[in-house]
Amino acid sequence: MKRLSKDDIGAALARQRALPLFNCGDVATGMQVLEALHAGGIRFVEFTNRAAGALDVFRGLVAEAAAKLPAMVLGAGTIIDVAQARDFHAAGAAFLVAPNLDEEVGAYCREHGLFWCPGTGTVTEMIRAHRLGASVIKVFPADTLGGPAFIKGVRGPCAWLKLMPSGGVTLDEANLKAWFAEGVHCVGMGSHLVDAKTLAEGRFTELADRARRLTAILATV
Repeated sequence: MKRLSKDDIGAALARQRALPLFNCGDVATGMQVLEALHAGGIRFVEFTNRAAGALDVFRGLVAEAAAKLPAMVLGAGTIIDVAQARDFHAAGAAFLVAPNLDEEVGAYCREHGLFWCPGTGTVTEMIRAHRLGASVIKVFPADTLGGPAFIKGVRGPCAWLKLMPSGGVTLDEANLKAWFAEGVHCVGMGSHLVDAKTLAEGRFTELADRARRLTAILATV
């Protein structure tokens, strides 16, 4: 897997425009997900720490992706505290994403030059995250907070913030255009792209088609 600086990753996410996220219980399934996303033009992916054994699965994915998909860059999501940050960084995470703003995680990422995208829900948290060194700031749950209208309201006085809404981002072209019309840096996309049913049924060709559709839409917004 490529080793990139936090500035490189921030720029790459701006180009890719979406950060897919997923979780699964075994390396074989995870590799099929990564292969499908890769076929659809995705190179940066977040694996979320949401189940028992996630660290071991992630470690296995990093190793296999390095051999089979060397252009793929894997980060870890749902990193709540500094212990998790240390573990997933040691396992090979190129970047860390969280649903929350944790100052210890921020300090760890600054110390190690690691890209950090913490979750925020208020302007105060967003500015705090920026001051703590967050390269891109996750807005979560973005749909519940007010959707694109909320992003517009925030960026009025704080246009310098690099925001990634997550929650409520879909494959619908109008939905994607609405977010980017308000100046988001990129979007986080979970179950609307990689959902548990598709994984359970092994419909990875369909997943690749969804990824291609996503990248095609993003090229126009």
